Amino acid sequence: SASASASENNKSNEDIYALLRARQDSLQQQQQQQQSIHNNSNNGNSETVFAYNHQDEIEENWRNAECVSSVKLQLSDWIRRIAMDTYPLAVCGSASGNVYLVDLDRAEELDCITSVHEAHIDDDEDVSEAMKKLYGLYDGGGVIAVAIRNDIVVSSGREGGVHVFKIDGEQETSYKGSRGGTSTNTRLHLKSEGKIRYLDSTLVTSLAFDDAGMLWTGGYDGYIRAFEYDDVNAPLFMQKQPIFEIDVGSEVLSVSVNNEIGCGVAATAEGSVVLFSLDEGEVFSVWKPFGRGVGRRKREYARCAMIVQNDEERTTEDGGVDQPAVWSVVCGGSEGSMYQKRLNIDSFGYVSESKPYMNDDSLRGRLRPSHSGLVMAMASPSPGLLVSGSQDGTIRIWDCSYHNCKGKYEGIKIQHDDEEEEAQYDDIAGVDRRPNCLYAMTGYKVWLGSICTNGEKLVTDGSDNTIIGHDFTGDDDSTEGFLYEDDDLEDFSL
Repeated sequence: SASASASENNKSNEDIYALLRARQDSLQQQQQQQQSIHNNSNNGNSETVFAYNHQDEIEENWRNAECVSSVKLQLSDWIRRIAMDTYPLAVCGSASGNVYLVDLDRAEELDCITSVHEAHIDDDEDVSEAMKKLYGLYDGGGVIAVAIRNDIVVSSGREGGVHVFKIDGEQETSYKGSRGGTSTNTRLHLKSEGKIRYLDSTLVTSLAFDDAGMLWTGGYDGYIRAFEYDDVNAPLFMQKQPIFEIDVGSEVLSVSVNNEIGCGVAATAEGSVVLFSLDEGEVFSVWKPFGRGVGRRKREYARCAMIVQNDEERTTEDGGVDQPAVWSVVCGGSEGSMYQKRLNIDSFGYVSESKPYMNDDSLRGRLRPSHSGLVMAMASPSPGLLVSGSQDGTIRIWDCSYHNCKGKYEGIKIQHDDEEEEAQYDDIAGVDRRPNCLYAMTGYKVWLGSICTNGEKLVTDGSDNTIIGHDFTGDDDSTEGFLYEDDDLEDFSL
């Protein structure tokens, strides 16, 4: 009957969501237990002798480069983009235009939809110009962007438009043992739902889901658009117009959003970084970090940008603020430069509309050392930590804490490659609070384009047809995937 069919579909969806969120629920429970121990300690509970915090250990592992590195998965095609919502489920876009759904813990390809996007388009000058802005000399072909949120997957390619997929589940029964025992599990797969109609002819360069029901898209036509992804009456592929449409005046190369402070940032081909409101869909401010460049940096533009929490708020025993939270925008450029600008957070914890940025000389200047290639992606595993990835084949881990700064460059003579520029940018009085590079992971190729992290693990492409994982949990049994052999470790090092 119809009611029985609906009941089965609902049960299947419940199984899917349970699988996607099981890992997240486990982490939240662990954090609550740790917070309870911490509160008992602060309240003077004499029974608490030692409060062990696993998150502190993980952060120290990040800072000290203590991790287990492995090949999480190998595919039959070159991997160009990776996106992750809840580990270990991830989605990949390939050089041939395929879209994959994968399980990183099991090193398993769950599903693949082939030829979703064009591998190359050689006879269109506009597309060729866009690919050069996005990738410089190293366009690996295929998928431009992918994103995943709950059971929704989206992808974009050089032919234009955004494809929408749904993660469905099918019951599978396997037989075990000689006595005919069986077990049932849910096998996940991708179901193509179509394309977002409004974006059918738009070259979409970036895709980002927020936590409030919006999919944000960056277009090479100079617009940021937002579509509702959780509207049951109007699914993504049926929507004829966006909720928000923001004209930023230049080709958008990347979009990143942060619900905690209600803002997003976009990097543009003219070199500016646009800060915009997620609630109102309006531009807050435009920052031009590369305005004073000389030499090869004079032609530099903003390739990627993101909002980073430098420090969490710290309160006193009586509930007062001992240390305010610090947030900033970090930008990565086409020539490898990285800059940071501090955000002005109001008393409600949101970016001030009247004055979005603070005038903070301690953060002025280029981050050192610069990458030697286009900065493709950035991520932040936890407050005070930043990860950047570049076509120079390195992933760098930065200490970006503001309050815990100890004069990172104080008393150090820095050799500048652009004297005119540095005379203006690096003449900083007092303490220099720019992020400090802790170490670099090397051995990646010029095709590096994605960095994903859930705070415990770092997942990247940039190694042909393999997904590389770095596990910072410190668990002795964290050896999922295929551990590097000695020869492989010569290529990937810290």
